[in-house]
Amino acid sequence: SHLWKLYQEELARSNAVDFDDILLYTCELLKNFPDVQATLRQRWKHVLVDEWQDTNTPQYDLVKLLASDGEAPSVFVVGDVDQSIYSFRGADIRNVHRFEKDFKKTTRILLEQNYRSTSNIVQCAQAVIDKCDARVRKSMITAKGEGNLVTFKQVYDEEEEGKYVALKARSEVDAGR
Repeated sequence: SHLWKLYQEELARSNAVDFDDILLYTCELLKNFPDVQATLRQRWKHVLVDEWQDTNTPQYDLVKLLASDGEAPSVFVVGDVDQSIYSFRGADIRNVHRFEKDFKKTTRILLEQNYRSTSNIVQCAQAVIDKCDARVRKSMITAKGEGNLVTFKQVYDEEEEGKYVALKARSEVDAGR
């Protein structure tokens, strides 16, 4: 589009890059200059990525370029396929599934203990999440007790939802809960 072209021209004129450019240019650098790639692989013995479920393709490619099939660096990723919420900005949940194929010496450790929510909330969430076929199966548990029953409220749109939540919160505060 015209706006995108103007944006790219302004970046070039300002000798600037945005976040996507940083990722893409870094991948290009590592692909085109094996000596730089080797230097970084030797310097960084371990690569840790948090929120792996929210990585995009260039981020995945960068991790692959930094990690070798050999000894170092080791790659440690933390993520939860059930919490992938950033597809609107390019996150690709397939990265979770590709990881074990691309990184052969993988050990998967499932973290099934929920430390924040009550049993009713965890069971409700589990029932919804279990409907998704493309996921790693796990059974969530909590030690928080049963808690209040979960309420379901169907609303027309986000505005109605906001009003409902605000009124419900005000009602709970007024009741001293």
